[in-house]
Amino acid sequence: MKKIFLLFIFLGLFNSFLCAKTLQPSENLNLPLISVSIAPQAFFVEKIADDTLNINILSSNIHKPKSKSNSIKKLEKSELYFTMGLKFEKNLTDRLEQKFPKVKIIDMQKDIPLAKTSSSNSKEILDPFTWLDPILVQNIALNTYNALVQKYPQNKSLYKHNLDKFLTELDVLNLQISSKLQKVKNKEFIAYHPAWSYFAKRYDLVQNHEVALEKKLKNKDLKNLGALIKEKNIKVIFVQTHFPEKTAKTLEKEYHVKIYKIDYLSYDWENELLKTADAFHENL
Repeated sequence: MKKIFLLFIFLGLFNSFLCAKTLQPSENLNLPLISVSIAPQAFFVEKIADDTLNINILSSNIHKPKSKSNSIKKLEKSELYFTMGLKFEKNLTDRLEQKFPKVKIIDMQKDIPLAKTSSSNSKEILDPFTWLDPILVQNIALNTYNALVQKYPQNKSLYKHNLDKFLTELDVLNLQISSKLQKVKNKEFIAYHPAWSYFAKRYDLVQNHEVALEKKLKNKDLKNLGALIKEKNIKVIFVQTHFPEKTAKTLEKEYHVKIYKIDYLSYDWENELLKTADAFHENL
């Protein structure tokens, strides 16, 4: 009887622990609030800052922020705003400078030489997708560290420890990816978005951006895609996470390619990069 009673106490405490974990708020209102544009930036900031900050992520879409949510209001109350060279940031930073000058704007890509590319209307622009290259992320980490230490000097020792650890992790990640891609013979791949340019350059790959993959494929699109696959002897195609399974299976069966759902805006940044490398490694 005593054992049963103790078991009930244990289960009750365990259940309370689970509830506490579930109901625990995602924010600690006593901590400073900072904002970032996209989820990978939040990952980088947390690597340095640990749990010393509340982080507001503005968007899961690089073309526009979640303007109808509280994210913009939180941005206006933030102490720092980390940018990543994205188009939508310009309007936000202009507004902050005019109406909320207390929000300090930090360019995460400071001192990183950005490649030039063409937009959808053939206008030359700077390519912002540096976060998909772990070596360039070391620069991003340093910029993040410097900004955080300047704003929160009381946390310098913690931030320096975390920075050193993260830089080592990035070196290891780079070696892991390099090892996976070392014996890849076919360097070309097709992607639904031109986000992998820095990744491709770092690891001697060739990116082919196919805009049709961003929408529902028509018969004409499939025909053009098939021609590109044959011409380039493509083995790997990256598609959006919500890409139709039926279409993916059709492409794989008809053209002997492998379809991978890769999210270049994922908070799970490290695993997405490893998944990207694995796609080539599995199709040597």
